[in-house]
Amino acid sequence: MTRYRQPYHDILRDLLICPTAPFGEQHVRRCIEQFCDKRGISIKRDAMGNLIAVYGRSLTDSRLAFCAHMDHPGFIITANSSGKTARAVFYGGVDKSYFNNAPVRIFADAGPVRARILSVRTDKSLRRKHVRLSINAPVRRGDIGMWDLPAFGYRRGRMISRACDDLVGCGAILALLDELHRRRIRRKVTACFTVAEEAGLHGAKHLCVNGVVPKKTCILSIETSSVLPTAKMGNGVVIRVGDRTSVFDPKVTAFLLDVATKQQANDKTFRFQRKLMDAGTCEGTVFSRFGYRCGAICIPLGNYHNRSTRTGRIGTESVNGEDFLNMVKLFLACVKSAPVKVQSTPPRLTSQKGSLGERFYW
Repeated sequence: MTRYRQPYHDILRDLLICPTAPFGEQHVRRCIEQFCDKRGISIKRDAMGNLIAVYGRSLTDSRLAFCAHMDHPGFIITANSSGKTARAVFYGGVDKSYFNNAPVRIFADAGPVRARILSVRTDKSLRRKHVRLSINAPVRRGDIGMWDLPAFGYRRGRMISRACDDLVGCGAILALLDELHRRRIRRKVTACFTVAEEAGLHGAKHLCVNGVVPKKTCILSIETSSVLPTAKMGNGVVIRVGDRTSVFDPKVTAFLLDVATKQQANDKTFRFQRKLMDAGTCEGTVFSRFGYRCGAICIPLGNYHNRSTRTGRIGTESVNGEDFLNMVKLFLACVKSAPVKVQSTPPRLTSQKGSLGERFYW
């Protein structure tokens, strides 16, 4: 058993075996709610279906909120069907060429239904595709479907899944909450799990419009983001300077870099990268545009949105196990290092090379 399979193996397995799709996150939501209930962590659901968990509600506030999305590109059945074909909508950024005769698994009440793509039509105005499927059993309106791929496993030091993006991000936040609970760390931390990110960042927008997270809070957007020539799997957790659309708050990025540098000095196994991950737009852009202090952390993702560039077919996504461990380490270090006061003056450089010292506050 490789080292990274513990202590978070069970957390990841329980989460990644849950089927999910934009507007169909109920199985993941139930898993997260049960996780928090077992640990006495306060959790509530908003009108959109987002989850907001608060560890240590009465403790000193870290002013940090870790945010990841519960959906993955997937299918929603649009009408009851007992014949040999069914219709669905697909949300998520996947090229039409990948749909040709691709296998799909639909999660019906009576059990999984095998299906294959017969045709696909793009609806650009609503960021979705209309799909006709061949099916081997009845399906009902509202059933969700995913690519017919393994839900969870390991291969050559990597975790593989049909939905690393962003269930691995959710799993990293749950691992943080588990560490806080197990170590009895006395800092208040907020965790947000959002819906319908792949359909247009709708869950994050709802959080902002309704002021669910106080404006004094610094939001850290957590993702798995497509590998780049300059950001490779195995080189460590990524402090994400920006995405395709935005550059995130430089003060928050400086804080993250300072924390990561100190963590590396104390833990020689810890590795991190500072990169602009511009393969897509993440929820950090939404939070930034609504006026929140926002930074971002991710790990490199193979076969982004299940697109294998090697085969030109649908395939499992993958992340490096050690990158995942380093992400959880960085989360925990951020909580321990987070300022508890608001400082009006800008941060000052100290004599310590590459560090902002202890004078950084947002």
